Amino acid sequence: MSTVRYEIVEHDGGWAYKVDEVFSETFPTHADALAAAEIAAQQHELPGSTEIIEYQDSAGHWRQQVASGDDRPMTEVVDEGAVLRSPGHGPALHRPRRVGAPSGNLLLLAGIGLVIGYLLRSGKRR
Repeated sequence: MSTVRYEIVEHDGGWAYKVDEVFSETFPTHADALAAAEIAAQQHELPGSTEIIEYQDSAGHWRQQVASGDDRPMTEVVDEGAVLRSPGHGPALHRPRRVGAPSGNLLLLAGIGLVIGYLLRSGKRR
């Protein structure tokens, strides 16, 4: 099974998360980007329904295939802002943040609360 990495990065004057080379929207704070990445990563792992999908391959031919709703990748959120220093002042150790633990529902709810609060705040500024 593959693992999809959500990486927290500085982007366009703020913070974002990226998967491969694709950036999310820009968030004003590191915490907002981290919360959004954790929500997205957790939703990425949720099972769906089995569907027949149709797509165009690189040669331009249309293909059909059955996509199992249970075939979801593992995800991880990598936060370069969470850099730990070893006790002996040695090299920095990067701590990947793993999503999907039993406390994931609580994290999801907290993240949704952050996003709603952010949206309400930015709506009042206009």
